[in-house]
Amino acid sequence: MNTQWQYAWTAPQASADLKTFTSDFLVEEVLGYEPEGRGEFVYLWVEKQGVNTDYLAKRLAQAADISPSRVTYAGVKDRHACTRQWFCLHIIGQAPDLAQIEQVFREPEVVRVLRQTRHSKKLRTGGLQGNRFVLRLRNLQGERDEIEQRLSLIERFGVPNYYGEQRFGIQGNNLVNGYKFVMPGRKGTHKLNKTQSFWLSAIRSWFFNEALSQFVEQGSWDTLSVGDIAQPRNGAQSFRIKEHSLANLVRHRNGDISPVLPLISDGWPMGTNLERAQAMQLLYADQADLLDGLISFGFARDSRATRIVPENMAWELLSNGDSADQLVLQFELPKGAFATSVLRELFNINDRSQEKHNEITSIE
Repeated sequence: MNTQWQYAWTAPQASADLKTFTSDFLVEEVLGYEPEGRGEFVYLWVEKQGVNTDYLAKRLAQAADISPSRVTYAGVKDRHACTRQWFCLHIIGQAPDLAQIEQVFREPEVVRVLRQTRHSKKLRTGGLQGNRFVLRLRNLQGERDEIEQRLSLIERFGVPNYYGEQRFGIQGNNLVNGYKFVMPGRKGTHKLNKTQSFWLSAIRSWFFNEALSQFVEQGSWDTLSVGDIAQPRNGAQSFRIKEHSLANLVRHRNGDISPVLPLISDGWPMGTNLERAQAMQLLYADQADLLDGLISFGFARDSRATRIVPENMAWELLSNGDSADQLVLQFELPKGAFATSVLRELFNINDRSQEKHNEITSIE
């Protein structure tokens, strides 16, 4: 299955190392609201390094003496990074004593509970506004002018909102297993386990990336046409473009709204304009059996913006002699967007943590 998707700003010529050290990749959740300070749910603001999110959730449950099913989080965060995220523990009444949780882990694994508060509502998967990134890329190889130009293009016009490579697993193993799992279609009504859900997500994401790549190649990935559904950057309700208006054109040019493409479900062609739907149907024709198998799992209708424009983007190129040796880059992305989809338009990335990856991961 193809995983080489089109670049918006041509294939980058420069290269860089990512995650040489865990501290080179900092991601911090932006919840989008302030916990109320009261309620039946305990919210923990946790900093972690070298620790799998799901594993930490289980250890928190153990420390609080509750079932793991009563611990939730908004999204899985990269184990090989410094991450700050919220965990939610359903505990009525008493305050859990988590003083010892930090002592459970030893370097290079680090866990710190930075804050503990309460809220009246459960934290659910995807229940955040976005993520804030601070990245340090090392061993830059390439023209400084090209790097600066690409940074400026991305800041102003954004990048295609591809699902990142981590969605597809190490060496695409989620796609391989997902293909085998999806092709026969759904058998029975049993609840899917977490691994099977990852496989399904990978196949559904692959279809989206295939369509987006085609529109990138055609130059229409970031255009807004009559009949498109537009998604506001702030997460507000999406809406269909019935006719062009100056207000919507300005919002689109400023990156405040972007067109969406439908994710695969029954009736998915209704999630875009007629021209895009027909182009996607033609593209998917070679994978008709896989498409039908995926639809049999009964997904709710959903969509994803074709473009992400990073917010609060800033950078500094650090020089060693006449050339730029490091790049410190920060930006914010909405939930579900991948920092690696931004980086791929900048550099050919050498992920120095790849040899350590031995888990299925999905970042929301």
